[in-house]
Amino acid sequence: MTNALLSRLGDYYDPDPRATVVCLFGSAFTLAMMLPIAELANPYHAFGVFGTTLALFGSIVMLVDHWRRRGMPSD
Repeated sequence: MTNALLSRLGDYYDPDPRATVVCLFGSAFTLAMMLPIAELANPYHAFGVFGTTLALFGSIVMLVDHWRRRGMPSD
């Protein structure tokens, strides 16, 4: 059952690299605007920094995965 679920999710997982690049640049810009303020005592600011950092790393991981899959020959 787990293999069937992973196979089904693998069929639907097809991220658009252009959308990932937009997310990457947007989150990098937002993080660059938020870090000089550095008011981490404010929980809303800390949540924003955490969420933006998570989006940044997620975009990087998706782009690296796309780049890695593109380099591999398909079956």
